[in-house]
Amino acid sequence: MQKIRLIIFLTIFSQNLFAQDYPYTEYPYYHYIRYDKNKIYFPGDSLAFDNFNNKLDTLILKGEGKINIVHFGGSHIQAGIYSGVARKKLQNFFPGLNGGRGMIFPYGMSKTYTPKNFRIKWTGNWETCRNVEHKNCELGMLGIEATTHDSIATITVILNPKYQKYETDIIKIFHDTGKNSYKIKLSADSTTYDLTEFPEDGYTLIKTNDFVSNIKLELVKTDTVQNRFTLYGIDLENSFSGIVYTDAGISGASLPSFLKCNLLEKQMSVVKPDLVIISLGTNDTYGKSFSPERFKLHYINFLNKIKKANPGVAIIMTVPNDCYYRRRDPLPFTKDAEKVIFELAKEYNCGVWDLYAVMGGYNSSYLWHKDKLMQNDLIHFTKKGYIIKGNLFFNALIKIYDNHLSENILNF
Repeated sequence: MQKIRLIIFLTIFSQNLFAQDYPYTEYPYYHYIRYDKNKIYFPGDSLAFDNFNNKLDTLILKGEGKINIVHFGGSHIQAGIYSGVARKKLQNFFPGLNGGRGMIFPYGMSKTYTPKNFRIKWTGNWETCRNVEHKNCELGMLGIEATTHDSIATITVILNPKYQKYETDIIKIFHDTGKNSYKIKLSADSTTYDLTEFPEDGYTLIKTNDFVSNIKLELVKTDTVQNRFTLYGIDLENSFSGIVYTDAGISGASLPSFLKCNLLEKQMSVVKPDLVIISLGTNDTYGKSFSPERFKLHYINFLNKIKKANPGVAIIMTVPNDCYYRRRDPLPFTKDAEKVIFELAKEYNCGVWDLYAVMGGYNSSYLWHKDKLMQNDLIHFTKKGYIIKGNLFFNALIKIYDNHLSENILNF
């Protein structure tokens, strides 16, 4: 009976996907967007995605398991709109896929913008360091940290249900766990909970007895040698099966920016992503000159860091969007970056989402701007443009699973 149900589900689901090219479209048609190119290319093989697809099968068909996705990038990702659309659609395209918000950070401490689906308040004096700054600091997966010397400092996370309803009962706080570090706990008036420290892995785990959407964390001094606390990120999940999507974006970040993150591998070994998406390259190519060789070397080093932490992880590399240099001329180097990315995808068996081609190629940003889909700097998108971008990426990503179903439906 279960097998019959699975076959019926797969038949209906796959027919729904095959019925039209873009079953989840929520944007008008634009003549310059190359919808025919909106797919994930595999210049090498796609074997790394077999595990991802199989885990999605188990998640959808049996309601078991957890899928973790980490999306690296610059300002496009830190804004949280494009990646937020992809997250929401992945967690809602089939019931029961909401596994939690993923890792977040109080970006406001660094006087920079925060994604709209959560707010963070804090007390105490905090100093921050980002991977785009010329500072000597330890950095993790998110590329940012905040340090305080106030032993009574607090951090309050408020999840915004307007964008997507998130409630958590599993909280991982990534922080400095050295002997000089304060401890951390959940506020007594939040809920009852169990707390476990993992000093070797660099985090404290809190499991609450109730689902919460407002979380207040307090620092605790338990020893006279403790004089500081450094936060790297707060991972919010739930005890249900589902998809967790972390957007790790820092405005202005390039590949060398994330290569500076010395705790990245350690934290990724804890998060254990099944899929890593790399949307870096705009800040690497932006300038009067560009070295494809240097760009390739940086990309290789970053891919090696990811694969060292998670050897079997599936990786999608996204080609940067077309843009203008100082609002004067179309940037000519995106095409060079595109070539490097496809070369590396073949060598490392990664997927490629060619946003540059999907946009319409060279100087297509002019047309996007004309339709108010890009901001006046002709680098960043408007909210409407980011929503379209997120829809396009989701459609390209879900086609991988679509193809998996069409190839394997008779095996279920």
